[in-house]
Amino acid sequence: MKDKDFDRGLGTRLRFLREGQGLSLGALADRSGVSKAMIARVEKAQSSPTAALLGRLCAGLGVRLSSLIEAADRRSEPLSRFRDQPAWRDPKTGYLRRQVSPSGASSGLEIASISLPPGMKVPYRAWTANAYRQQLVMLAGTLHLQMGNENYILRKGDCLDFDVLSPNTFENKGRACARYLIVIRKD
Repeated sequence: MKDKDFDRGLGTRLRFLREGQGLSLGALADRSGVSKAMIARVEKAQSSPTAALLGRLCAGLGVRLSSLIEAADRRSEPLSRFRDQPAWRDPKTGYLRRQVSPSGASSGLEIASISLPPGMKVPYRAWTANAYRQQLVMLAGTLHLQMGNENYILRKGDCLDFDVLSPNTFENKGRACARYLIVIRKD
């Protein structure tokens, strides 16, 4: 899927979710801390949002980023081939998120593969509605995580279970790309 096509699908999905909840641009701006103008630009695919901005919008709407990316692609297959997996790159940090799980999976799990370039950091605000738990499995590199008041350093093979109720920051302080999986149970 081409980036511009994906941005259009993402914008359409965001607008659908916002309007489906009866939220004006202003109401979503208040909930997410993202300006009305930026929300409008994302909805019209006039701006490629950063991971942090998408995280704030998802928190304001009470949806997971992985389900938003999956919905923007609109596939429904039991097999998810690498070449067909929807992927999104943060234009600011180079953070790459690939939706690994097939959208038609009945397992109740969502799996995303993340690559965070060296020297990059992605902060997320605490979720206020529809919070969930996830597990992070390190595949390569080193990742520094700040989860509320707790700090963790993860290396290849490490797994961390956490929720999204407190602010968290993912940071790659290393010289190599940090690669990891995020596994979310859909409830």
